[in-house]
Amino acid sequence: MDAVNQVIWLLDVYTERSDTVFVLYDDERHLIERRIGRLDFYGYLETPDPHRVAEELRESSEADDAWVEKWRKPPFYTETVDVVVFRTKSLRVLKKILETSSSKGLRPLNTFPHPLTEALYRSGIKPLTPVTQWISNRPQTSSWGPEHRDPDISYVLIDLVDGYYTAYTREGVERFWELRDLVNYLISNRFTLGFTDPYIYTQLISVEPGIKEIVYRWIVAGAHHPSEFFEWSRLGYIPLSLMKNISIGRVLTTIEALIARDRRLIVDKTYGRLEPWRSLRELVLFDRGGVVYQPRPGLYWGVCQIDFRSLYPSIIVRYNISGETVDRAYCSNRFRPEWSSHTICLDEEGVVPASLKKLIELKDLYDELAKRTGDELYEYRKSAVKWILVASFGYLGYRNALFGSVMAHEMVTSTSREILRRARISVEKRGYRVIHAIVDSVFIDNVSNQTMCEELKKIIEEATGFRAKTEAYFKWLYIPRRLTSDEAASNKYYGLLGSGEVKIKGVLAVRRDTPAIVKKAQIEALNKLAKAETPQELAEMLSEAHKVIDTYINMLRKGSVEPSELVITRYPRTREEYKKPPIYALTTQPPYRLIYTVTGLEPVNEKTLLRIDLDKYIKLLEKARRELPSHKDLGIDIKR
Repeated sequence: MDAVNQVIWLLDVYTERSDTVFVLYDDERHLIERRIGRLDFYGYLETPDPHRVAEELRESSEADDAWVEKWRKPPFYTETVDVVVFRTKSLRVLKKILETSSSKGLRPLNTFPHPLTEALYRSGIKPLTPVTQWISNRPQTSSWGPEHRDPDISYVLIDLVDGYYTAYTREGVERFWELRDLVNYLISNRFTLGFTDPYIYTQLISVEPGIKEIVYRWIVAGAHHPSEFFEWSRLGYIPLSLMKNISIGRVLTTIEALIARDRRLIVDKTYGRLEPWRSLRELVLFDRGGVVYQPRPGLYWGVCQIDFRSLYPSIIVRYNISGETVDRAYCSNRFRPEWSSHTICLDEEGVVPASLKKLIELKDLYDELAKRTGDELYEYRKSAVKWILVASFGYLGYRNALFGSVMAHEMVTSTSREILRRARISVEKRGYRVIHAIVDSVFIDNVSNQTMCEELKKIIEEATGFRAKTEAYFKWLYIPRRLTSDEAASNKYYGLLGSGEVKIKGVLAVRRDTPAIVKKAQIEALNKLAKAETPQELAEMLSEAHKVIDTYINMLRKGSVEPSELVITRYPRTREEYKKPPIYALTTQPPYRLIYTVTGLEPVNEKTLLRIDLDKYIKLLEKARRELPSHKDLGIDIKR
């Protein structure tokens, strides 16, 4: 049967006592069916006498089979060890054997990813795909294609936006000021799946403990779209039962670990790849991050923004950068780039590049499908893959990364600096100027039109050997000053695109913790600037933009602003990020809905709404004003 026409989906898989439960979903009748089935679960043991242990397991009534295989040991997988591998039909029995073996001094191996994920992977059963038939007590799923649809299933996605609990469903968007009203909405609608972050979920449970039972399953790993979670589930063979609080990094590491299984590479969290001793000079030269220019603040005309496509993942794939390939002692084919102090072993493809290569191709495919069809489904799927690719670089240098190392991390950043250097030189040879560069983006001014921007993109691709794209052509671009000095804020900019739209990055209007009134004021002011295409027009519109800010300040002073527009939404920081935790972080539960009072930020309630400090909000509006161009930027005296 063709997968596109299937209506029975493998929605989920979980274990219950000694059973494996497959959850099927009929998206014509919108019904869920639970069916008991069977999977093979695998365990791994290291022991001085592997053949004797394997024989004992075979003779026991618990393991279905056991044998000995040669596996390679981390950190660089240059040595092998005999490993006892056993198979059983029950996850509970698997855990019992591992616990008993551990108590006798045997060492369990390959404890990541979850045994259920490996069982699905070995069986070729991909979650969130159509079921074609049921054979030998297990489902057979269709060959999944990127163009296939997701199940037609009811869901609710809950986020906190501008102080309101916001529920996104297939039918639209609902906003709630009171948490109890949101709870009542959820109870009355009975969705199949629920998505939110752990903080909002905790608040929901505190109001109504039974809320956990009103949907088939809650995924409390953030306010991502269901199609993003579905994509992660398929890519990592991770059923929804294991995604309750999953992170992007765990999805990535699961994909990597499954590749390691195929190669018989032991996955062991206790092994690390220690950073060697280096001189101060070496640290200064090589222990740096990616490229971030310190641009001059101000207004630029005819600016081309060229972005490299998935730059860091592409570097990892191109140069075979992985924890076990960088600075590997025993290697017959070694590459030493002139821009780095590290070496790369090319004897075999690394686990990390092998994982990312397919993801880069998949992201490009979803990008193409999104452009060709205009279907937002492919945008969500592209976003899901992009999140993994973005996380791949960070996890490469994470101290507990299974397949990373500090040395591999440095190899990527040093290579990215070399690529950006080549890009800058190639542009400057043509008489252009790079006014800003940040990680994988290059900004070039005095570019006459979009066509010339495309030519510069080709020049950069030829000079670097890496794919790029024309991300934007700005008729004008403004890089604001920092709010506390005259230096430029390297991560903030906005400008007028050739299409007439405004692209905004980093300023108050797009920050999550900016109150709605300030967002509205700044966006309205920037829309005034968007009407200008010449310096003189911009000077005139700048006066109009200042008037917008003045209008909102007057609205505050007159008391004609709804209190809800003053709410500041904040999520908790880690303990290390706080110099001193604020009072609200000690007395209330996140996410925090706050309002400025005369004593500072306080949780929103009936009492604090009577003590609003309007001067604080006027200061925020003045900050928004300072992110507008100044008269110095235009060389014209601006009068308000």
